[in-house]
Amino acid sequence: MTEQAAGLEVRAVAAAHEFLDKSLITGRHPYLGFVVNGNGCSVYHAGDNCRYEGMETTLRGISLDVMRLPINGRDARRLRENCIGNMTYQETADLAGSVKPRLVIPAHFEMFAFNSENPELFRDYVGAKYPGLTVIVPRHGEMIRSPSSPS
Repeated sequence: MTEQAAGLEVRAVAAAHEFLDKSLITGRHPYLGFVVNGNGCSVYHAGDNCRYEGMETTLRGISLDVMRLPINGRDARRLRENCIGNMTYQETADLAGSVKPRLVIPAHFEMFAFNSENPELFRDYVGAKYPGLTVIVPRHGEMIRSPSSPS
């Protein structure tokens, strides 16, 4: 589904939190990520998400300048504590390496002590495996300009 308003185009992309669910009533995906296009820039915000079959194909079909992806992962401890998981930093790096945006920004770190990951592990992994990808690890409240944004 794509909507347009005020010069922006917003496209919903199914998200798997922790599974790629569909509502029994509507048949639609209850969890979503979003691609926002505007001012010559395309940004994908994955929200809470795990990789699923067809995700890479969908995202590679969209020209993305920026991907904002969760890195905090999932494991048995989180599952026992009813904390629904996200992609691990390695899964996130591999997704970004496949899609090849101009910029990758990790998300879901430093939010909750029991559900976090070190973003420097993500940066290091991307640097070793996908040296052509640009990673920015933002500080809280920091404004990031896309490589395609006008100055």
